[in-house]
Amino acid sequence: QLLVQSAPWSDFLRSRGVWGMMLAHGAKNFELYNLLAWTPTFFNQQYGLNTKESALFSIGPSICGMIGGLTAGNLADFMLVKLSSGDGNNDITTETRTNVRKIFQSVALFGPATCLFLLSSLPEKATTAQILLGGAVGLQAMDAAGFGAATQEKAGERWAGLLYSLTSLPGVMIGSISVSVTGQILDMMSSEEGSGWTTVFQLNSMVCVVGAFCFLFLYDSKKEFD
Repeated sequence: QLLVQSAPWSDFLRSRGVWGMMLAHGAKNFELYNLLAWTPTFFNQQYGLNTKESALFSIGPSICGMIGGLTAGNLADFMLVKLSSGDGNNDITTETRTNVRKIFQSVALFGPATCLFLLSSLPEKATTAQILLGGAVGLQAMDAAGFGAATQEKAGERWAGLLYSLTSLPGVMIGSISVSVTGQILDMMSSEEGSGWTTVFQLNSMVCVVGAFCFLFLYDSKKEFD
């Protein structure tokens, strides 16, 4: 309780980098929560798959997400070492860290945006849709080396966890709201075959693009809260 009371809340909210992380986190959750909640329904309505088949087709993207997150962490560490000016972690400059975070966060949002935009054309084959969904979930997991690691660079050990919680709360709210928004879109467009899903995927794609640009313009790895 004392830790929360003594936290630099006003400094958190004045930080451009913190806003960049919050907006990127919100965009990621908008897309991810939708995919987790609605993918089985999509396969059922669009391709006529039964519950068992829809569930099996929905497993693939989750596996891609696991692979994407593990790949991002190892690849980012490799890049940081290669781009550093020396042999130690302390030799990695703020500019290098910033660039690496922006690269991975761009992949984690522009990548899914591309996959979902292509998916909005509603491919004829369910396997094609599964590949695109797998790409979206796998690429979004790259944010493990984007905003996911950014709080440890913006804040010292004392505040890193709290800062991540601060950026997570709006993201969880946005993600939860997005699931409801998708349901409303599908209900409103239920009489027009396929068009509801087209709108859903295009909206998610647009949100990812907006979140990516926010992170690119607002974030830097300079430590602000020690």
